Amino acid sequence: MTWAVVLAAGASTRMAGAGPKALLRVPDGRTFVQAIADTARAAGVAGVVVVIGPPHAELIRSALPAGAMTALNPQPERGMLSSVQAGLAALSPDASAALVWPVDIPSVQAATVRALLLATPGRVVLPRHAERGGHPLRIPAARFAEVHALDPARGLKALIEASPDDVLRLEVDDPGVLVDVDTPADLARLDSLR
Repeated sequence: MTWAVVLAAGASTRMAGAGPKALLRVPDGRTFVQAIADTARAAGVAGVVVVIGPPHAELIRSALPAGAMTALNPQPERGMLSSVQAGLAALSPDASAALVWPVDIPSVQAATVRALLLATPGRVVLPRHAERGGHPLRIPAARFAEVHALDPARGLKALIEASPDDVLRLEVDDPGVLVDVDTPADLARLDSLR
């Protein structure tokens, strides 16, 4: 059973007052977090855990998609790895893997997520498009303890570098794996994707 761990604990400081990224909207009107949850479920994930933190935790919690669970990262300023760790800690013990999915990457296609779910079990899987690595990445449960022990300064890059032979770089025909919405200009470009 693979779960989606949606990282939404950041302060969204680069969005120039537009509010938390989780509640920004994709072109069809859904919030980023709703779009990601819908895509993950359409692809067959077992469940969705949204990692939240100050200052937007309660605002995001009040607008979560039905059935989504939350994990709290009380200090998201420690970096993205702290949110990954909080999300993995909240998963059901029967989870076989997690899709680590930053909330600012809302345009991934369900077919891409299905391909990640079906890829070789037991390996870290990174989607690639146009020779660039993207998100979400799949981490097998056998590596969760290793993630919890990683150096925050190096993040998940250290996990990938520790066992490069256990990493599958999966080529996908999906530019959405690279679309990272960090600024208002990035948000304006979302319309050109579909």
